[in-house]
Amino acid sequence: MPLPFPRCRMAFFMLACWVALLAASCKSDPPPPPGDAGVDPLDCPSETTPVLSDNVSTCTALPTDYPGGGWPACISDSTLDEYKPINPSISTLARVAAFEQIADLLWRNQRIPSIEDFHSAREIYAQNEGLDSRVQRREDVHFDVLPDGKACNQIENPEKYPERCAGPAKILPILNDAFAKGMLGETPRIQARRIEAALLWFLYLSSLAEVQSCDTNKNNCDSAWAYYTGGTPRNAPVGLAKYVRELSEETHDRAYDAALAVRCWRDVDAADSATRPDLQNLALKQYDTALLRGISLTLRQKAAEWTCAHDEGLPARQAFVQTLFGLMEAGVVEQQPGRAEAFRNLKKRVDTPPADVALFDELISSIDEFMGELFACP
Repeated sequence: MPLPFPRCRMAFFMLACWVALLAASCKSDPPPPPGDAGVDPLDCPSETTPVLSDNVSTCTALPTDYPGGGWPACISDSTLDEYKPINPSISTLARVAAFEQIADLLWRNQRIPSIEDFHSAREIYAQNEGLDSRVQRREDVHFDVLPDGKACNQIENPEKYPERCAGPAKILPILNDAFAKGMLGETPRIQARRIEAALLWFLYLSSLAEVQSCDTNKNNCDSAWAYYTGGTPRNAPVGLAKYVRELSEETHDRAYDAALAVRCWRDVDAADSATRPDLQNLALKQYDTALLRGISLTLRQKAAEWTCAHDEGLPARQAFVQTLFGLMEAGVVEQQPGRAEAFRNLKKRVDTPPADVALFDELISSIDEFMGELFACP
């Protein structure tokens, strides 16, 4: 069953105005004065922001999920609330810290990002060996590896293999365009939300990519945990894990368990080149299921918030949902071919939401219902 969530109920005539403004694509979000990054009066007030109601009471873990599931005894068993790194020096931690800094500058705490904020965020993003360097080579493990040892950061490959080379082919153009427009003061709210959605998808893909590459580089198991949690214990997450836990503690717990499963696999299978792909695949599947549900919950939450933002705050919420829908499309179609047409039809409706209030409310319900059915349990 779909997971219902409460909605902000505004006066009919006010919501009609907000939706009409959203539908008017020519309306621009004027930039704030240089250096002004105050509280955004057009965003959802914290006291009226709808919060997703998550119910996983009918969900059960797979028989193969860690902990339990016939997994052999391993290093993760003794402390289930904290991951034990293979190598205490984890460069990924700096990238998730950079994500947090960018969030504070661009979209967190209802701030209106200034031109200077976008410049500062772009500098953080482009730090040496930072987020930009990894976006440019990030692969989507749901698709076949490139032939003949080719890499996604080679110039010709993103265009040839856009599904596998999701980082440079799909995420990077969004980020480059949004940063460029934000640094010009163009629709700052919208550009900030596009960056937020693109980086969240990058963190999701990165967590899985590091599990896949950990078979020949054990340190990448640490990165798989760090890209999700920011290197934190179960109950103090940052980055993507913070988003997921705020919406569903159960989904977060299942994802954290999966990170521990990755570590368990590489403890049991400790040779430089792994020999237990069965354990690797079990951990990867558990991680993917939980993380993708967490991403879906985040999308549904942002869709719900359309009803309490107003004026230029509305297209900013739309931009987040549009961006994440677009990035999810290839993977959903690949893994759920029977739902491909329905997903694409819903994506079209997200791109051009109706001006009619009743149809707009129905669109939000459709997003919640469809994504709730597609990713019902972690």
